[in-house]
Amino acid sequence: MRSLIRSRCIDRKALSLVLALSLGAPLQGVAQQEAPTAVSDAQARERFSDGNLAYDLGEFDRALKSFSEAYRLKPLPAFLFNIAQCHRQLNNPSRAAFFYRRYLALSSEEPANADVVRELIAEMDNKVRAQEEQRRERERFTRDRELQRAREQAALAEARASQAKLAANPDAPAKNGAAEALAMQVPEGAVTTEASKPWSRRWYVWAGVGAAALLAGGAVYLATAPNPRDTTLGTVGR
Repeated sequence: MRSLIRSRCIDRKALSLVLALSLGAPLQGVAQQEAPTAVSDAQARERFSDGNLAYDLGEFDRALKSFSEAYRLKPLPAFLFNIAQCHRQLNNPSRAAFFYRRYLALSSEEPANADVVRELIAEMDNKVRAQEEQRRERERFTRDRELQRAREQAALAEARASQAKLAANPDAPAKNGAAEALAMQVPEGAVTTEASKPWSRRWYVWAGVGAAALLAGGAVYLATAPNPRDTTLGTVGR
């Protein structure tokens, strides 16, 4: 029963009974208003029928328009429930919750579907909060993207300014941000290359000199040693 009420509007027979009770004979002394009232009541029934047909066809915009016109012609609380159902189907939870609440507030007695309507109100309120969170998330994403774009544009403008400065003074050394940062961390002259050192401070020059001295010393020792030791272990049993 509850699921049926969630998906459908007020039943035609139930609303017809409400219309019949509310559209009774006019009070005595106001007979002159009978004809306009009858016309508006007939129009309200027609709009109500059109709204139900459109709702059954899934044409919720058209159903919403028909139910709203019916309520303007005859402000019955039951029409407000139908209007709320259309807004729910159209994913307008804030408007749906509003009309559900108006339906409960303007009903002379608590409707039979009051518990279901309260559940629908809670459901719509949750959707409203979820939509608000999604909106804030989209705003944060847009703001971060715009900030990133601004940073990229600033970096591009700085690079173009550096290029223009270099073009105006081609003899000036070109430095980029990374080179400048490296220059701040490493003192000038602390890092040198082998090509920039004098020959007397190059490691391979002194390595070659040391190797030559070692070979020369070995040759002198072999030539002057009195009894050079045998380099073999001999033969067992000799």
